Amino acid sequence: MAIADSLSFIKRDNYLIMSFIIGFIIGLIPGIGVLGPLAGGFLYSYFSIFYGEIPRDQGEAIKRGAIMGAILSLVGFVVGVLFWGPMLPMGMMSVSALVLINAFVVGLIIGAVLGGIGGFLSLHVE
Repeated sequence: MAIADSLSFIKRDNYLIMSFIIGFIIGLIPGIGVLGPLAGGFLYSYFSIFYGEIPRDQGEAIKRGAIMGAILSLVGFVVGVLFWGPMLPMGMMSVSALVLINAFVVGLIIGAVLGGIGGFLSLHVE
């Protein structure tokens, strides 16, 4: 598997955390932040299959990718609120709680969908 050979720093012990870190770093890049859950879900599913944690099954790969995508979107939401909240006029008081809950739920859904797409793509790469 060519990707596993080129990403030799990702080992059996650390593929979960490395998938998270790579997805998080990609998610921080402005303009392409939505690729973070996609990349994290792809890597997590790919290495789960590569190391034999899950069978080479479409449903399992999509589930693994969706879980990683949802986690990455949750962390991205928290980082976004912590970063942009103090910069808003009057701090977070200008944003209602309903808007924050809506952004959180929509972010989780979009992150899970993108991570699931990444998991699906991990089956069809090699």
